[in-house]
Amino acid sequence: MQVELPTPVAETPVPLMNGGGRGIDTLSFVTPDANFERVLVKDAAFSADSVTEHVQVLGNGNRMVRKSTAHIFRDAVGRTRREHEIDRGAPGPDGQLPRLIIINDPVGRVNYSIETQTGVARKRQLPPQKVREAFEKARGDNAPFSVLIPPAVARRGMSPGDAATPPLTPQREQLPAQTIEGVLAEGARTTITIPAGEFDNEQPITIVHEEWYAPELHMIVMMKHDDPRFGVTSFRLTNILRTEPAAELFQLPQGYRVVEGYDRSEMIGPRTPPPVRRTP
Repeated sequence: MQVELPTPVAETPVPLMNGGGRGIDTLSFVTPDANFERVLVKDAAFSADSVTEHVQVLGNGNRMVRKSTAHIFRDAVGRTRREHEIDRGAPGPDGQLPRLIIINDPVGRVNYSIETQTGVARKRQLPPQKVREAFEKARGDNAPFSVLIPPAVARRGMSPGDAATPPLTPQREQLPAQTIEGVLAEGARTTITIPAGEFDNEQPITIVHEEWYAPELHMIVMMKHDDPRFGVTSFRLTNILRTEPAAELFQLPQGYRVVEGYDRSEMIGPRTPPPVRRTP
């Protein structure tokens, strides 16, 4: 019951009744900037802003809009930095909103998760390059997404008696290449249609997911996910610069208390900062 939405802190919660009497879940969608440092890319330096927006239109015409921005950087040797503003916190002493900064240095084999609000930098050693390459090959570099469909529909075709009722099959198509923010991007669209009656729906529901991938950046530069049940989530890179970012962007800033290690829930920006684990 989960499609993933902008992480780490730019989440766009969508109320979703789970039907099991256990309350309300949320729907989320992982955008490409959240996977930015997971694949090592060399000789493709750039910087850009990423903008993610979720729009849900209610039955009375009212619109629920959630927008988030991030700043991402990559240098020629593959070091990365992504910086997310956290709009839930109060401005710090510098007058800026709290930020979560992820610095990934495959050369020094170190990763920092920096919380400007708490003054803590969480440090993690990266695995050897061969291990990282094996992980990247297995994982791929696409932004993951999934679609909520009834369990009975999802299980179609799993037993011999289901042969007469085919399962839902996504329809994929390549789109003509286009230039987005100055870079050439290749497009692909995936469409899945839930027939009438499957979700107590009187008419078919068509869900469309579109991605535009720029080979020269090795990254998705635009994405749109349109599910009539929950709204439209869009992602786009803007202000793309192909110059080498400043070296200090990939170094630990001064003045932060360094803490060794963190888990995944801490890395993606919890609502309440976790207890700091001091190193001896």
